[in-house]
Amino acid sequence: GLMIGMEPIEPNEERTPAKALCDAVVTRAYYNGMLLLSCGVSTVRFMPPLMIDEGHVDEAMHLLEAAMGDALA
Repeated sequence: GLMIGMEPIEPNEERTPAKALCDAVVTRAYYNGMLLLSCGVSTVRFMPPLMIDEGHVDEAMHLLEAAMGDALA
């Protein structure tokens, strides 16, 4: 199936993995109705079905944006 990851990093010169932000995004996404998995130190995995349509992708991006905003607040 489809799978892609996003790794949040700390805003520093070393670009260290942002584990707390990763965990917060996964948690906030869950409460917004989107299931995500973490992987490794700070990677968020997206695993949509092969038969995904544009509307579902748009909805997922809105939910992810909301989760990121909540996690960063």
